[in-house]
Order: sequence, then C-alpha cells, then structure tokens
Amino acid sequence: MLTTIRRLLVPLTLGTALAVAMTGCVATGNPTASPTTTETPAASANATPTPSATPTPTATPVAIPITVGCTTLISLNTMYAFNPNYGLITSWKPAAGSAAAAAISESGVACRWSNQTSGITIDVSVAHLDAASIEALKNTAVEHGTLVPTYGDEAYFGVSGGVGTAVVFKGTYWLVATSPAFLEPGDPADLINSALSALK
Repeated sequence: MLTTIRRLLVPLTLGTALAVAMTGCVATGNPTASPTTTETPAASANATPTPSATPTPTATPVAIPITVGCTTLISLNTMYAFNPNYGLITSWKPAAGSAAAAAISESGVACRWSNQTSGITIDVSVAHLDAASIEALKNTAVEHGTLVPTYGDEAYFGVSGGVGTAVVFKGTYWLVATSPAFLEPGDPADLINSALSALK
C-alpha cells in the first residue's frame, strides 16, 4: 500500500488519457458561468501598482523513442499461448484521447490484436518517459485503479464498463494494456511480462 499521497501535477495529455483509459468516460459539456457585474473602485492617486503573477510553464514530457515493434513486444508464440484466435491488426490507429494515442505522441508504440471469432480486442501501448512524467502518471493511476503486485515495479488494475485496464510502470517505462478479456489482474500477466522483457 502506498504510504504517501503524491501531489505532483499530471501532464495534461498523458494524465487525461490515462484517466480515460482507467475510468472509461470523461465529463462533457461546457458550462458557462453567468456574467456578473462588479463595481470597480476609483484608483487612488497614491496607489502602488501590484505586479502581476508570472505564470509557471508546465514541463513538456521528455520521451525516448521506443524502437521495438508489436511482434517483438508480444511475440506470436506468447499471444498464441494466451489465445490462438488473436491476430495483430497492423492498420490500427488509436482513438484520440486514449492512452495508446498518448503513447504514440510520445514516440512510443501501440498495438492491437483482435479475436478473429469474437472480435474482442487487446490493446497494449508503451512509452519511455522522463522520471517526472512517470511519477505524475502514477498519481493518476492510483486514483483510478487498485495497486497490484502482479507485474512491473508498480502496477494498477481496474475494470470499467466491462473493460479491464492494467497500468504498469517499470523504471521509466509506462505500459497500458486494455481489453474486455481482462477481468482480473492476472489475465494480462503473461502478455505484460512478455512486453516488459522486450523493453530491457
């Protein structure tokens, strides 16, 4: 169990994508506040100008490109052992706002396999980020999943809308595995361990 509450700022793109992956939904709509009229006091002749606050820029995640392909990340034999009906979808493009899309935007890799009988998919994405970004992503993961000791250095698992998501951290690697086939933390274990081994 974590003994401290992390309070770092989550990078917008990565943090939002991870929250969506873990919860399966995002808030929509743009509520607009009703305009209010306030009376502006007359300026004093002797008033001293107050300097405005200088905005602090948000750090941009620093990524190291992932050079392994999908069949190296999870070998054909590993996927066959998991379920021989799954085949790699080479033309897959991750949906905007997903963890897989975020990984691609950070020079990572994202892969999808589909069960040729049921159509159930398995998505696995990996990005290699700087330590600060990894720590921030852990902040998001702890809010949306349950800590599990099954794989990696630190990992979280949750099920939302019948879709299971495992978020795994190993060193400065961020791996997300999502599928309706994952209903328990142990379900994607062999696939995740295969991917982590390929990233050494």
